[in-house]
Amino acid sequence: MTKTIFDIVDPKIYRYIHMCLFCKQPAFRMTSEETPCPLCGKQEFEILPFYDPSRDYGLDVDEYAITMMYALYKKNLHRTIVVFDDFYRKAPFVKPSSDFTGELGGYVAFGGLDQLIDIVENLYFNESDIEYLRSKGMYEEAFLSELRSLRFTGSLQAMKEGQIVFPNTPYIRMIAPIMECIWIEAQLLNTVNSESLLMTKASRIVTAADGQSVIEMGKRRAQGRDASVQGARSAYIAGFDYTSNLKAGKKYGVPTTGTHAHLFVQFFPNELDAFLAFAEVFPAKSILLVDTFDVLGSGIPNAIKVAKRMEEHGQKLTGIRLDSGDLAFLSKRARKILDHAGFPYVKIAASSDLDEHTITSLKHQGAKIDIWGIGTKFITAYDTPALGGVHKIVARRTEKDWVALIKVSENIDKIINPGCKKTYRIYDQDGMAKGDYICLEHENIQGLKEIQLKHPVHPLKMKRVSHFTTVELLVPIFEEGKLVYDKPSLEEIKQFHQAQKNTFWEEYLRLDNPEVYPVTLSDELRELKDKMINEIRELALIES
Repeated sequence: MTKTIFDIVDPKIYRYIHMCLFCKQPAFRMTSEETPCPLCGKQEFEILPFYDPSRDYGLDVDEYAITMMYALYKKNLHRTIVVFDDFYRKAPFVKPSSDFTGELGGYVAFGGLDQLIDIVENLYFNESDIEYLRSKGMYEEAFLSELRSLRFTGSLQAMKEGQIVFPNTPYIRMIAPIMECIWIEAQLLNTVNSESLLMTKASRIVTAADGQSVIEMGKRRAQGRDASVQGARSAYIAGFDYTSNLKAGKKYGVPTTGTHAHLFVQFFPNELDAFLAFAEVFPAKSILLVDTFDVLGSGIPNAIKVAKRMEEHGQKLTGIRLDSGDLAFLSKRARKILDHAGFPYVKIAASSDLDEHTITSLKHQGAKIDIWGIGTKFITAYDTPALGGVHKIVARRTEKDWVALIKVSENIDKIINPGCKKTYRIYDQDGMAKGDYICLEHENIQGLKEIQLKHPVHPLKMKRVSHFTTVELLVPIFEEGKLVYDKPSLEEIKQFHQAQKNTFWEEYLRLDNPEVYPVTLSDELRELKDKMINEIRELALIES
């Protein structure tokens, strides 16, 4: 792979390029102070800020992050070590069940870890960021100097990318100075929420396709360039086979594919000439789009003519694609016509605003579709366009100990679980997941012979599990600001996601009205939470 200047020179250290006006050679400097050119000795330069524009993360935040950081700095509290948990409350894409607990059903496929690692490793304020903050007239120079040297120095634990996560189960834990935790919040949520949302949508589509080939085709409908590339990566991890997005292929190694559009057919004198031209150039990937004019009247008959000519040359037509109309009716008719003509091997691909719901419906109607092309409704997460993941402070360190923190809300489902915690997944003897168990950091469940897993809404509904094994879901990613995680390959993440799905009964993962998965708080954690809630409410009564 060709190295770029950003692989050779670290922009976090060398913040300026001094371009010598005589020998035209760049010199990299930590400050804008002029020093003689190391080659010609002259001291006349054009001074340019140096940073990688694709990793311009420093000010990619909400303004209240900087105002909070400044207020904490002024009170000399900015280096206080705290703990933040990241989790979501309600699964996307799931309709509530009749007993009003359905919003707690469903799952999320955890995504975005790879990009989050890149953000954390390259998070710094460049000189243009500092100058912009200075121009606002709100911050003193000492604070701006503090920002200039600010880096992530804490610890970050996370689930492995592709893991299945349920409501209120933490998927990230951050232990760091509070200023760093605030600084990273917006980018963390933006990255993890968006990629987890798309990976979840893709995972559901793969479930509906039930082993059939799925292609990601959402580039032109995505909410921006980066969204299309990251979406293609997320789709592949979730089980898609290909993407049409070449940039995703180049950047991440996602397998790519593509055939032709309606314009290709329109350009030629007639449909048959267009089909013949494409099949001649690409005989090995000859999927012909048959709905430009008339699917049954000309599209399929012309595709059959091409298939016959290809057989004469020892080749085979790969397939046809339907992009409009009644896909159930047209695919069934197309299958009969192709089979009758002697081409049972020609596959039928379909596109046109498909997702897990339309795929399921088409299958119920007996559609004869082999390949699913998925675009708009995947890449825009059409039916749930946002995942409500949150980044919440749960503890702070004092000179002597950790102090648990809690947020109490008028909405009961927004009351967080306080304190430093661990999360375990409980498996039975067959390796099937029975529930998640959240406990305080000091608790040890390894010696338990039996564990109670409770319904998250109706705690009287419980099940006892014995002869179980446990897996701690959060693994170290950063320690003291250094990456300690051995990043898996894209294929390894894809395989991991499928392996995790296989550990859940289909009732937990089904598309409609899924069974609620138990996420249980330990008795000690539950008692701490109740105690803190009662103390806050009593204090509120006294103050009122």
